[in-house]
Amino acid sequence: MEEIKKKLDIVEVIQRMLPLKKRGRHFVACCPFHQEKTPSFVVSPELQIYKCFGCGRGGDIFSFYQEFNRVDFREALEDLAKIAGIKLVHSGSFSKEEIKRKNLYNLNLELARFYHYILMAHDVGKESLKYLEDRGIKRETIKRFVLGFSPPDSRLAIQYLTKKGFKIEDLFDSGSFGKSQYKSNIYDRFSGRIIFPQIDFRERVVGFAGRILPSNKNPDLAKYINSPETAIYHKSQMFYGLNVSKEAIKNTNAAIIVEGELDMISPFQSGIENVVAIKGTALTEEQLQLIRRYADTIILGLDSDFAGNKASIRSIELADKMDFEIKVLDLEGKFKDPDEAVRNDLNFFIKKIKKAESVWDFILNSSVSTYGADSPRGKKLILSTILPFLTKINNKVIQSDYLRKVAQAIGSEEESVVAEFEKYLSVKKINEKIEEAKNEIQELRNEEQGGRIQNLENRLMEIILRLRKPQKMAKEIKWESIKLKKIAEILAGMKNYSGARLAAKLPPELLDGFNELYLRAMEDQSEAEERKRERDKILKQLEEIHLKEKLKKLSGIIAHLEASKKEKKIVKIEAEYAQTLKRLAELQRA
Repeated sequence: MEEIKKKLDIVEVIQRMLPLKKRGRHFVACCPFHQEKTPSFVVSPELQIYKCFGCGRGGDIFSFYQEFNRVDFREALEDLAKIAGIKLVHSGSFSKEEIKRKNLYNLNLELARFYHYILMAHDVGKESLKYLEDRGIKRETIKRFVLGFSPPDSRLAIQYLTKKGFKIEDLFDSGSFGKSQYKSNIYDRFSGRIIFPQIDFRERVVGFAGRILPSNKNPDLAKYINSPETAIYHKSQMFYGLNVSKEAIKNTNAAIIVEGELDMISPFQSGIENVVAIKGTALTEEQLQLIRRYADTIILGLDSDFAGNKASIRSIELADKMDFEIKVLDLEGKFKDPDEAVRNDLNFFIKKIKKAESVWDFILNSSVSTYGADSPRGKKLILSTILPFLTKINNKVIQSDYLRKVAQAIGSEEESVVAEFEKYLSVKKINEKIEEAKNEIQELRNEEQGGRIQNLENRLMEIILRLRKPQKMAKEIKWESIKLKKIAEILAGMKNYSGARLAAKLPPELLDGFNELYLRAMEDQSEAEERKRERDKILKQLEEIHLKEKLKKLSGIIAHLEASKKEKKIVKIEAEYAQTLKRLAELQRA
């Protein structure tokens, strides 16, 4: 582990997955673990750590790789060792969960190979192969996506997997096999279907999708079925095709998002490689966070029934919060989906990608199409849909332009639409102020519960750590925090100060707290004189707090002595009380 850390620089590793910008001694980015528009994610090459000051996540190269790629520590260790060129020697045993996950990956891989063989080399797969080729899917594409066919006789797949050493319970755990309600027979859920292996961006087969053949006229069978949720398959957390398209998405800084496997495969085969597919018309937060690693722009190329879909509108809201540039591919009703468009008129499809409309235009047009602008109710519904989105446009010129477009679309005076918009804004601002007030009250409550001194001391230490020679000041301050006191003691004993040298001297229990303080300190962009004024103010506030606490304590002692009638001692305590009160008054006047 330490050898890997020595060979890998955290900045270089994170930059493979997340674009970083240099800022002073650190690198920053918008956090990949929560929604934000202003970068609060900081990477320190000096300390070899990262920290997000928005959501609080932080750690080293291993913790980042784990969370970013949603893998356990062992998987992160193996991957980073490969990057570092280090051969791992495994010791100890795997956990039951790790064994299960690895077993499922291996089973799915073997099952994908089996389905692919049936499609490409077995008589039972000939009809499916012809169907795919008739749709324009080339054999090299079939091989690249490892497409397959599940034979009607489930025994073939079961026998293949059991011969490979998998147990019956493994087959059930995979989600691809079930048990008959009336018999004890095991069956393949995808029997008689064309198979689309679901391969994640790390090239692991996590599940399957199956399409029924057109020749099957059974009305009770769904056209498509998918693997159920398993230990390794989570539909809402992945894109179909990302394993082969991620480089193109990164290079173009744009991801075309379509619905369904064939809608992804057809454009990809035709040279439009920055494309991925989802299940349904709704994008999840997890999917958006995943695609954010590769691109800032998304082009929604979903089916024609996307317009007016509430789940789809929610997806746009999520993407907007994450500061994506959002465009919508409009096929103008000429084709029902991207697959059909590519197969029938590739030039048309390419043209539409280049001319993908702004999401604002799409929302307006889809709202008018859905509700109609001929009735007062329709106009009201259109406004209630579009106005919340228009508040997110920061450019006032563009915002004004869209208000004009809305007025034209619903056949109303522009002044009336602007008035409705301003009314909506007013209500929105009131609600935001109410929420802000609630947050402030909560912060005050937190401070009253003892957090104020800690917060002040933390900030004081941050200011001290920015000094070229902080040792003397750190020693002079009477720290109430035991952890800060210990950090100050170690700092005071150092001849040559640097953040990395101090971190190396700290015990493990102090390191996390110090790392956060140091990163905050280095992120502080204020001038030295401004920090000095803030330091003096904090010292004054801390002294005031301590003096007030002392007065409260002395008041209690005096009351006790009066009850005990110990008048000689009372005089002495009262004198101390008066001196303390005097000092407090001086501070408050200063």
